[in-house]
Amino acid sequence: MANDIRAVLIPIESGRKLLLPNAMVAEVMAMRSIDDSDNPEPWILGSVSWRGWDLPLIDFGLLTGYQTDHDHELKNTDNIAVLKCINHPQELPYFAVLSRGIPKLQVVSRGDIQLHEEHELSHHAIASLVSIQDEMADIPNMNYLETQLISLTGEPA
Repeated sequence: MANDIRAVLIPIESGRKLLLPNAMVAEVMAMRSIDDSDNPEPWILGSVSWRGWDLPLIDFGLLTGYQTDHDHELKNTDNIAVLKCINHPQELPYFAVLSRGIPKLQVVSRGDIQLHEEHELSHHAIASLVSIQDEMADIPNMNYLETQLISLTGEPA
């Protein structure tokens, strides 16, 4: 039990999830209106209001270049996961990621995770590919994500 970690699996595409420590997920909320972004990057969908903040909302699947037969239209079954920034919280305390379904809380033991070193990482936003109880998941490179969002959205320092 001492090595157990409470984690969240966030569905980002059909058959694809993000794995994050539960402590990084500030809140999961239902889809709400998205303010359009002037940003030319298609993976930045716009911004959402949350507790007085306007947070950039990203589509991790679009960012990492995965294309599936799943279209990227927003659906009423989609959710938004608000994530805490860990590397640059003074510049960007939070951002949001599109969840294609309901994120799942999972207790993870050291023996539950298998690292897939044989798979080549396809994007700088992915730190590792793992499987957990027969589910594949991406562990995001939070430093890369935060740095990109700060530079692209012009969030104040």
